[in-house]
Amino acid sequence: MDEDFKPQTLDSNLQSPSETLISIRLLDFKTSLLEAIEELRIRRETEINYEDQISKIVVEKQELEWQKETLQHQTDILQQQNKEAMAAFKKQGKYQLAVETKEKEIDGLKETLKTLQVTCYFSFSPVWKLWFWSFLDSGCVS
Repeated sequence: MDEDFKPQTLDSNLQSPSETLISIRLLDFKTSLLEAIEELRIRRETEINYEDQISKIVVEKQELEWQKETLQHQTDILQQQNKEAMAAFKKQGKYQLAVETKEKEIDGLKETLKTLQVTCYFSFSPVWKLWFWSFLDSGCVS
């Protein structure tokens, strides 16, 4: 049985030093290559994520610009309406003030007229009576 078991020679199982060095370098190269591939994959995923984020930001920026334009247009319209309303209000206020002033002036003139009528009545009343009686006395009335 011992004869069946033959120890293999050490040279057949072991590689030569140059083959070992090549194997180590090959293993080192494979490791470096896998690391580079993994870094490239991560970089590609990161770039894709950044591109997606940039696209979303561009769309959001455009929407915000549209909203800004819409709000600016609405602001311009409201400012114009406010300007027109203030002009109408001022005009109405001027007319109202003019109406109130004229009404006060008319009331004052009415009071003056009443005063003059009363004064005139009392001033001319004796003269009127004298004239009327003298007219009757003169025989003009039959």
